[in-house]
Amino acid sequence: MLKIFLTLFLFSFHSFALSPEEKLKNETQEQRAMAMFLEVRCLICNGQVIENSDTEFSFEMRKNIRQKILSGKSDEEIRAELVQEFGENILTKPSNRNKLLLWLLPALFALAVIFYFVIHKRVIR
Repeated sequence: MLKIFLTLFLFSFHSFALSPEEKLKNETQEQRAMAMFLEVRCLICNGQVIENSDTEFSFEMRKNIRQKILSGKSDEEIRAELVQEFGENILTKPSNRNKLLLWLLPALFALAVIFYFVIHKRVIR
């Protein structure tokens, strides 16, 4: 009996290490927060979303997002603030602005090379 009591006593300290998060009382707001947690990456982990991460950074980001939702900010405003503070890499789905440029650069380079050879061929003749 004493062994069981000591075992339970020792394992009970593990529960003190957990820091439960205070969820929003409004269920709709909490659902919004949970959806945002899936869109925001933990910058400490290798691209893991903050919903699944146990780092202090993720804990603070979840708390920060909940506070912003409580203050009445929209999801777009929250995303914009996160991008402004941490850069595009904070989001799991960054904007398409940079992607468009990456896709267009090879085509622009190919056109420049073709234009150069067309002009260069006319100069040689």
